[in-house]
Amino acid sequence: FGTSGSEIVDQFISKNKLKWFSYDKFENIEYLDKGGFSTIYKAKYNSIEVIFKYFDHLNNSDESLNEFLNEWKIINSHGIIKIYGFTKDPDTLNYVLVMEYTNKDSLKRCLTEITKNWKQKLLYLYQIIRGLNDIHEKDLIHYNFHNGNILCNRYKEDIYGIFISDYLGLYQLAKSFLKENDIYGVLPFIAPEILRGQPYTQASDIYSFSIIMWEFTSKISPFNDKAHDLQLALSICKGERPKIIENTPQCYIDLMKKCWDEDPLKRPSSKKVLNIIENWIFRPENKKIKDINEELKSNIMEFINAPIENNNLIVKSHPKACYTSHLLDFTSEELNEILEDSQGFLKSLKQKYQSSQNEFDYHSTKPKIKWISYSQIKSLKKIAEGGFGIIYKALINGDLKSLYQCYDSKFEYIIKCHGITKDPITKEFMFIMKYANGGDLHNYLQKNFAEITWKKKLHILWRISDGLQTIHEKDFVHRDFHSGNILVEIIENDSCKIDQYLIGDLGLSQPANDIPHDSSIYGVIPYIAPEIFKGVKFSKSSDIY
Repeated sequence: FGTSGSEIVDQFISKNKLKWFSYDKFENIEYLDKGGFSTIYKAKYNSIEVIFKYFDHLNNSDESLNEFLNEWKIINSHGIIKIYGFTKDPDTLNYVLVMEYTNKDSLKRCLTEITKNWKQKLLYLYQIIRGLNDIHEKDLIHYNFHNGNILCNRYKEDIYGIFISDYLGLYQLAKSFLKENDIYGVLPFIAPEILRGQPYTQASDIYSFSIIMWEFTSKISPFNDKAHDLQLALSICKGERPKIIENTPQCYIDLMKKCWDEDPLKRPSSKKVLNIIENWIFRPENKKIKDINEELKSNIMEFINAPIENNNLIVKSHPKACYTSHLLDFTSEELNEILEDSQGFLKSLKQKYQSSQNEFDYHSTKPKIKWISYSQIKSLKKIAEGGFGIIYKALINGDLKSLYQCYDSKFEYIIKCHGITKDPITKEFMFIMKYANGGDLHNYLQKNFAEITWKKKLHILWRISDGLQTIHEKDFVHRDFHSGNILVEIIENDSCKIDQYLIGDLGLSQPANDIPHDSSIYGVIPYIAPEIFKGVKFSKSSDIY
């Protein structure tokens, strides 16, 4: 077959019992696909179809080749795509990997064909975990395990071979281009600890396998309805996983959840998962169902009795969902900073509002606050300024929102809001709230007073008192209740116009049983009840004043 002309490549070929192919022996070279660091072609060699893989960023220097090939281990396994050898493109002078061709492309493109029933699903999952276990038994890690790196070969109707591809080698090439804290891969398949900058382990491959398990129940790619961005990464690190599909056998769910456990030390090994799935399919030592233990018998019967599920999750893919390996547009350092900020913020909320007499139960009223990346905020414009903060309006995902920037972290607002963010420059927290396009009640009355009838005045007062009653029923006191803190939203369409009146700025609000004795007085003087000037604590009655 000749030699490559490179001693390093020739040694690698000899060591791994591969072949060097003359490029001119290949015919019908046809482009197929492009990944993060490689381009894939199909070709024919002596009438046999093969795959060409071009490594886009691999130069021909001895140093580059040695670093790349030194980390690459060739594994001979029925569950791993076969590597035939190398050739060299005479036009580009780039080395090309020659691999086994599979006629049904990747798992993500043939998922519906191989998941028609539970017998099929378990058989093909078994092939996948067997290949992954072969990698792990060599003390190796795949590093980039996802549905695009699992290839399918159809032999005849309903009979397929499933093979793992792209193990170790391509990631090593990618790694040479990555900076510290960079994250590379397909986001939904990346384990949370990897997103947070911890080193890859075999347990991170098991996490990726759990997402593949979920795909076998849903027949769609994970998180296909969401943007694959920083927000999704934050959600994954906080415990979000794909929604369990109805009618999935409970034993299957239990194994999948163990594999995607947040703690990598609690995930089972590939050997353990292989044994479990093997027993589901083949039963131990080919025993009859009546002769095996009750737990395994129950599990097998779950699969036998499981109905063919109808997937209700099929939705149009989000335009920013990406299932090709790539460098993510945020770093683990940025992710960790946001997670620490948001966790610290929620901890401070808990400390501030947890009543020592247990009259206010934080756990039963725990706020569901979403962390929103500052990068999602567009068209930021200052619209007002108060004693303790600045109000901006901005666009988030195309919608107007109001942002409240906190000057002093001791004023932690509990107003219902879309979420919180943090200005990366000033390091100040900002609440993201509903945008009220009519401004505050004070200005609204000034502009529209002549047109407001008594009927409408009473309606406005009724809505405001209804909102105040809600605050008081929660046993809170507003403490800064005036017309500037009542917001107006004007909703217009072709047939009608509706005004809504919303109480805002609960920044000074406190549980009624926890109002501090404080000689300082803050507020708008005409709205402050006279007893407050005499040193009496704020109360619900002072809101009524």
